[in-house]
Amino acid sequence: MAHPVTMPRQGWTMETGSVVEWLKRPGEFVRQGEQLMVIQSDKAANEIEALESGYLDIPSDAPAVGAEVPIGTLLAYLLTEAEARERGLHIPNPSPGKSPLPNESVHPPSSGGRFAPYTAPVATGEGLPDPTPTPREGERTPANPAPSPPSRRERGDVAFDGLALLRAMLRIRKVEEALARAHQQGLVHGACHTYVGEEAIATAVCAHLDDRDTIWSTHRGHGHALAKGVPPREIAAELFGRSTGCAGGRGGSMHLFKPEVGLMGTSGIVGPCILLATGAGYTSSLLGDGRVSVAFFGDGASNNGAFHEGINLATIWNLPVIFVCENNQYATEVPFASVSKQPDVSKRAVGYGLPGVTVDGNDVRAVWEVAREAVDRARAGLGPTLIEAKTYRTRAHSEGMRDAGYRSVEEIDAWKGRCPIRHLRATLEREGHQPELLDAIEAEMDAEARDAIAFAAESPWPDGRTAADHVVGWVAGTPVAGGI
Repeated sequence: MAHPVTMPRQGWTMETGSVVEWLKRPGEFVRQGEQLMVIQSDKAANEIEALESGYLDIPSDAPAVGAEVPIGTLLAYLLTEAEARERGLHIPNPSPGKSPLPNESVHPPSSGGRFAPYTAPVATGEGLPDPTPTPREGERTPANPAPSPPSRRERGDVAFDGLALLRAMLRIRKVEEALARAHQQGLVHGACHTYVGEEAIATAVCAHLDDRDTIWSTHRGHGHALAKGVPPREIAAELFGRSTGCAGGRGGSMHLFKPEVGLMGTSGIVGPCILLATGAGYTSSLLGDGRVSVAFFGDGASNNGAFHEGINLATIWNLPVIFVCENNQYATEVPFASVSKQPDVSKRAVGYGLPGVTVDGNDVRAVWEVAREAVDRARAGLGPTLIEAKTYRTRAHSEGMRDAGYRSVEEIDAWKGRCPIRHLRATLEREGHQPELLDAIEAEMDAEARDAIAFAAESPWPDGRTAADHVVGWVAGTPVAGGI
């Protein structure tokens, strides 16, 4: 019997589509599971496999290639050999022995072609491997998804700017050190998890992002917020609990929020940022808006179920998400080596089929290069990347907590000797930048940090009458925004 081939639905929002290309000729025998045509939806072009076996018949009144038609429109038929001959089709490939019966499952070969078994990438800091098998000569490659906003590369804003990166890293270092001091003075209320020693990672990754791109962070999120563009004054005021803070003084150290620059929130819960970033990537994929989402998380979160669920979902749906594991060797006070037989988080990417790369997290240029490739892949519709940046926090897990007993002074000092800021400064001096210029940048960032602390201390406390604002309460089972 003749099996109709109709315009398929590819995505929840798709209402119409067009045939970009037929991968089989009229009269050619098509096995169930073989790629039959390329369909352009509102989001992307996808190869569509045949649901049945038969000889391809494209009627004369079928929509032309490129014509946009509604879902369910008849495009072609798959016929038996007898039906094909009855309709006068030229059969270039007579029935290949035993023709599959209707509904008989005939799977494509397990090797060869675009859908050859996935080859695991090697974790390296020298570029990101592409998990997509290389097409054979003459074989079609997928079209890019919907046009995206110009990337930094397209705008020509991609050159490695060591001075700008040094400024950004020093901003983080100086603000964090000032906040640590303020915490010791009793001016910061609640926890205070600093980013000292890890500045190169957030700085390098966020250098490739725009305000429309989103980041999702952890309890150690001050550095991410600063790198993404949150003003130091607003971060300091937030930790001081003042109304001028980026979350109105309601969030504190672990709950920073400023969507205007793409900071979608930090969280004291381990792991959920991975799922939230995946959700943002899914939204971007549906909208075709070209945005990239980034999840920053620690080595401890890599053993959380959210890690595996988020990465798996992002991979199978090919979402524009970058997963950045900041492996600082300890989950609070638990050495990573004691909870993982595999020392490289990036190698877990093999099990999910996405590129995984390990990079020196204290080398800002190395992180910058890896992040650039990951962002470019995401914007081009090539899916997620897992980046593991090996680094070290040189302050306590949180200000006020012990920093002895689980690691040695010698270990801390050794990592301080690998300071990412010191490393970049030495590189810049070798490249000919005068020490006076670099000193001036450091002095400027020190003054900026002191200004932020002064601003926070002078800012007003939130009005108690607004305590119920921005809270969702439930009245008789109905959500009520703005108060309880």
